[in-house]
Amino acid sequence: MIKTREDLKRYLSEDKKRYGNVTSILRIIGHSEQYYIWKVIHSVRLLEYYKNNSEHLFHRIVYNILNIRHHRLMKSTGIYIFPNCFGPGIYIPHLGSIHVSGIAKIGKNCCLRPGTLIVSNLGVNNRNLRPITIGDNVEFSEGCKILCKKIGNNVTIGPNAVVYKNVPDNSTVYSPLSKIITKE
Repeated sequence: MIKTREDLKRYLSEDKKRYGNVTSILRIIGHSEQYYIWKVIHSVRLLEYYKNNSEHLFHRIVYNILNIRHHRLMKSTGIYIFPNCFGPGIYIPHLGSIHVSGIAKIGKNCCLRPGTLIVSNLGVNNRNLRPITIGDNVEFSEGCKILCKKIGNNVTIGPNAVVYKNVPDNSTVYSPLSKIITKE
């Protein structure tokens, strides 16, 4: 959770490690997809900072302005991620539809690929939303759907897997009937 300027700098530096020089003038002028992904991640981190420090009037005003900008970015890129969900080190290699529940708690060094869906509740009744807890160093492949409550650390989710059971640490989940293989 980002509470201070130092936290904000630390989170942004961890996020930026996998992107290289994403703010170079050639990437900005060339409209590279990495630049737009970075804009979404940077926007989420700024929102976290201003949301967690919203006791000041100035921070509330800035938060509301950044929130409008962030929703426009999410709509234009198809990457729907929200503040206070991710630990440091978010990595999204390609643009594409990514939807993460606003009450999910995801650890550090998470890799999200297009088509990933992480939802908090399957029922029609949204009064009792259950949070999803995802550990550190989790990699989500293309098209995976996460419907369970908990995923452990060091887990790889295969392409098009539908995960409806909790996944232990050091596991791999792959597509045919979402079988779980524990690494030894």
